[in-house]
Amino acid sequence: MTMKTILSLGLAAMATMATMASADTQIAVIEFSPNGKQTVHRSTSPSNTSTPAGVASFWNVMHRRTKRSVQHAGMSVVPDMFHKADAGIVVGIRGNGADLAAMPTAGALLGGSSEDVVGTIRVAGQAGRELLSRASKGIESVSDKEAYGEALSSTAEKAARGLEGLEAVSLDVESAAAAAEADAQLGRMLEALKKQAARNGKSVVVHLVVEEEEGAARRKLQADSSAADSSESETPRRRLQEDENNGENQNNNNNNNNGNGQSYAYGYKSMVEIQNFNVIFWTALGLVALVFMVLSYFASMPLMPDTLLFGETAKMMSD
Repeated sequence: MTMKTILSLGLAAMATMATMASADTQIAVIEFSPNGKQTVHRSTSPSNTSTPAGVASFWNVMHRRTKRSVQHAGMSVVPDMFHKADAGIVVGIRGNGADLAAMPTAGALLGGSSEDVVGTIRVAGQAGRELLSRASKGIESVSDKEAYGEALSSTAEKAARGLEGLEAVSLDVESAAAAAEADAQLGRMLEALKKQAARNGKSVVVHLVVEEEEGAARRKLQADSSAADSSESETPRRRLQEDENNGENQNNNNNNNNGNGQSYAYGYKSMVEIQNFNVIFWTALGLVALVFMVLSYFASMPLMPDTLLFGETAKMMSD
């Protein structure tokens, strides 16, 4: 093996590691609905990955419903067709200090361990800036950690009263201390917002957008690799059982998908299904009503001799 080949293999390995360690942008969809009517549902899609355009389409359908708003297919969360949220908030956390290891509240929400989390979305790469610009064009970033609480509380107060469209706030964290402060203020804001929404009877959906810096993703990858090396090897029987379970889950997910490739939760009807039901039901009902109306006219028709026919016949017989 020549030196040139060794260098090529080394560069390829470094590129692969860099790709694997690239930071992703994660979104947690949190709903506070005091009346019990959910405005967003988790779908049965096997993957929670999407693109900035896909997330923007979900936000448009969720909070800016217009005739042209169509959500991308295959997303892990879908809005309800009949109930609309009274307010929507996008909270973005990004910067050189954005590390989930220093943000336990955000980490728990993105991990789906909270009961208020409906679902999560993952976007490849550092897409926080693009997502926040799609949420609100005039969004201002707050970089002073002392102002995190004020920015979050003012946004929560607007949402608790109900608002049209989508309210967005961006927190730039440049250190682990700033990340910890932003996480603490986020937890306080969510608790206050939940109480205010229950008091006002408003349903509020919070979209938490966290863009980790690349160093945090690389450290997490190294920690996962070390944990994998130190863990015990799985037995072939257990591995085979897990493969079978994964295959059954995949088949169930495929069976729950509709013909257009869009998946949805159990009991959640798509627009095509609702339209087909309405067309078939009302057409059948109209035809049945028409048949009964015609039969009623026939039944109530008066019976009398045909004077024209009988008159001509009598004349012919007399002649």
